[in-house]
Amino acid sequence: MARVRPMTGDDVAPAQEVWDEAFTTMRSSYGLPAAVGAGSAERTRQRIRHLLTTDAGGSWVAEDDDGKVMGLAQALVRDDLWVLSLLGVATRGQDRGTGKALLDAALGYGREVANGLILCSRDPRAARRYVRAGFHLNPSVSAWGTVDRRRLPAAPGVRPGTPDDHDFVAELDRSLRHGAHGPDLDHLLTEGCRLWVLEGRGYALARGAKPVFMAAEDEEAARDLLWACLAQARSDDVVEVSWMTAHQQWAADVALDAGLELHPAGPVMTRDMPVPCLYLPSGAYG
Repeated sequence: MARVRPMTGDDVAPAQEVWDEAFTTMRSSYGLPAAVGAGSAERTRQRIRHLLTTDAGGSWVAEDDDGKVMGLAQALVRDDLWVLSLLGVATRGQDRGTGKALLDAALGYGREVANGLILCSRDPRAARRYVRAGFHLNPSVSAWGTVDRRRLPAAPGVRPGTPDDHDFVAELDRSLRHGAHGPDLDHLLTEGCRLWVLEGRGYALARGAKPVFMAAEDEEAARDLLWACLAQARSDDVVEVSWMTAHQQWAADVALDAGLELHPAGPVMTRDMPVPCLYLPSGAYG
């Protein structure tokens, strides 16, 4: 059994290597394409470092007998929402109870928070683990491909966001997902993501043409915001729209209209909350 302990700053680099190995292996084993826009190893390190700063109590690593990191888990708490951001185990540490031990440690952080969200991989071991931990399974699909720019409609009223919009974004997040993104929004904007706003009706945070997360007051606004994201794609860009359940039919319709293909993805796992219909989550930040 691996030894699970709190993560420290010295663990960031080896944890990133473990995560990249686990994530890449998982996607290739299920015939998924390389993660679109996943970014560099440095971006992954920044993500781990960011959550270690904001949620040290939810950041854990597993060590092997030689003291080398072979697994990590990071959970975050934002208002009344708990999110599992990362859970990865190196190949050499799998099927030894390491993943369960890391999940148990992460679940202990924010134990008093009822609402929970996990964006699960297609690994059946992960899905089983989360269901056993009390999460409800909601099947999802992802869409990817190149955007057919001939099909792009106008997205009237969608404009670049400013810091003055952050209070609106936080209010909408709390109404739909029980928690504002808070420091995660600031971190992602610093990384180069862009905020799009439809006045008083919704917003989308995007990295290039890929929505990172987005929320809206009504379905028409949600569609317009997703189209605004996809409109940023160049003709040869491969774009991905992730975590669409049956509750987000509007997003699947837009993706298909844009020329993207739908593919099975891992489930959206929820605890004590429904899937927000007018929200597309981030795998990293919920």
